[in-house]
Amino acid sequence: MKKIIYIPIIVAGLFLNSCQHELDTFNENPNSPTTVTSPKTLLTGAEIGTINNGAGNLTREISLFTQHTNGNQFQSLDATNYFLTELDNEGDWANIYQAGVNLNQIIKQFGSGYPYYSGMAKILMAINIGYATDAWGDVPFTEAFQGDANFSPKFDSQQSVITQIQSYLDSAITDLSKPTSANLGLPASDDIFYGGDTDKWKKLAYAMKARYAMRLTQRDGSAAAAQKALNYLQNSFTSSSDNLVAKFDGGNNQNLWYAFNNQRGGYMSMGKYFVDLLQNNSDPRLSYYAALDASNGYSGSAPEDANSDASPFGSYFAGGPSTSNILFSYSEIKFIEAEAQFRLGNTASAQTALKAAVSASLIDVTGSDNSAFATTASGTVSLQNIITQKYLALFTTMEPYNDWRRTGFPVLTPNQNSQSKKIPLRLMTPKSERTLNNNATVVSDVSSPVWWDN
Repeated sequence: MKKIIYIPIIVAGLFLNSCQHELDTFNENPNSPTTVTSPKTLLTGAEIGTINNGAGNLTREISLFTQHTNGNQFQSLDATNYFLTELDNEGDWANIYQAGVNLNQIIKQFGSGYPYYSGMAKILMAINIGYATDAWGDVPFTEAFQGDANFSPKFDSQQSVITQIQSYLDSAITDLSKPTSANLGLPASDDIFYGGDTDKWKKLAYAMKARYAMRLTQRDGSAAAAQKALNYLQNSFTSSSDNLVAKFDGGNNQNLWYAFNNQRGGYMSMGKYFVDLLQNNSDPRLSYYAALDASNGYSGSAPEDANSDASPFGSYFAGGPSTSNILFSYSEIKFIEAEAQFRLGNTASAQTALKAAVSASLIDVTGSDNSAFATTASGTVSLQNIITQKYLALFTTMEPYNDWRRTGFPVLTPNQNSQSKKIPLRLMTPKSERTLNNNATVVSDVSSPVWWDN
């Protein structure tokens, strides 16, 4: 077993700041125009930004907290040891709000003449601000995206942000339901997600509404949140063909997990808890999630054990520069349905949805269903099993972290070599906001839960 000597946090922090900046700019266009006469380029740029936010550094770092992966060197080892600083996620924060600037311009400047673009922009805004509020809690929204007109936007409460997310999604559905004749121009290939298909965008809006309804099980109450989610699910994804997929051309726009591993080989490996769970249940997805380790088998590295001989990233999510990543899946929809039905006491319906969720994940990951495995995996209908199966399926997204904070499942043991021995419940407010925004809500305690986790 190869051991990595821990680097002092001051040195590692400086290294993290420099290399994160490099990695966070893989997909950025330095020639972005300042004046535009059409929403087309703005939409494409914002979609690329959304991919960066949903499949880049933010979700990769959070996978360390959920023990899907493990950090063995440098900034990845820092995160595994819960050594977080206010500099760590400056790039993630900036990328989210840069995408928001483009989206806000589409909505404000082109909304009246291009309602389809406006609807798509509102959904993307909900996704990106959703990443921000789930990671940081209170964030700027109502006064954000104004550029030099307001350098100190107020921080909205997370409760208010989620209310606004739902409002944006409702408005988006209205925009996308208008006739084509109401548009001065129609999205097509400039929409790299759905090629201008407004029906799929409306399904995504309802899927997002269900996700954030279920996010509030502790605040709205279990049954109320569940019923809202089921209502929204009726109009959401109906198959994996509706998945929101991050696609990469393999050239300038490379798969971000692959690009990180290609340039930072050895920094991260697969996590022991995750790999053990897959192995113990003979999960068909194991060889797709994890590559062979140094012993030609499959193993994960524990948070206390920076083992660079453990399995590296697998082909499913980091196989090559053009490997696609799923940002929102039909599988997630069925998991939401399973949890909602369970919370309402509908055990049979919950089990049916749970099996469908596992099957959809198997198809996404391996290319085919395995009915026997899906039946076994869905045999126990409990909140713990539903969320644990969701944890296995939604790796590479933020949802397992959100679910773990919200439900306590799966049951993870914090890194016992860390100083806090507590898995972080949020990220620190970035230094730029603390020092430059007089209206910032500054949080430095990563053990303080966000509002919906109370």
